[in-house]
Amino acid sequence: MTFLQHIRNERAQQRKKKPLKRDVFNQICSLVREYDLKENFLSVLDNVEVDLSGDNLKFTRVRLKTSMENSLFSLATKDEYSLTMSIIGKVDNAYLKFANSPAEILLCGPLYCLNPSLTNQKLMRYHFETLFLHEYAKANREI
Repeated sequence: MTFLQHIRNERAQQRKKKPLKRDVFNQICSLVREYDLKENFLSVLDNVEVDLSGDNLKFTRVRLKTSMENSLFSLATKDEYSLTMSIIGKVDNAYLKFANSPAEILLCGPLYCLNPSLTNQKLMRYHFETLFLHEYAKANREI
C-alpha cells in the first residue's frame, strides 16, 4: 500500500457515518424534566446511604426497567442545567447513564460500591433496586 492509498483509506474512514450516542447529561436532564425534579432532590441524594441499612431491605420481586424515550439533545433551562450538573457531580460513576428514574439515580452510588463491574446488559435490563438487592445479598451471604 502506497502512502497515497493510505491517506485515501484514512479519509474514507473519517467520512463514514458514526451513530450518535446518548450521553449522561442528556439522560439525566431528561429525567429532571420528566419527573420535575427540584433542588431538594440533592438533599435526598446526600442521605441515601443512611436509608439503605440492612434492616429495611426486602426482596419482593424482580423489577425490569421501563423504557423511556429520551431525546438525543436536551435543551435545558438554567435551573434544569444546574440541577443536572449537580447530580452528575455528586453521583459521578459509570452506572448513571443507565438510570431511568429518580430512584435509580439514588441507587447508582450504593450499587457501584457493591459491584463496579456489572455488565451493560444487566444495567439496561434490570431495575437498579433489583440489582442492588442481589449484590447486597451476595455480599452479606455467610459461607
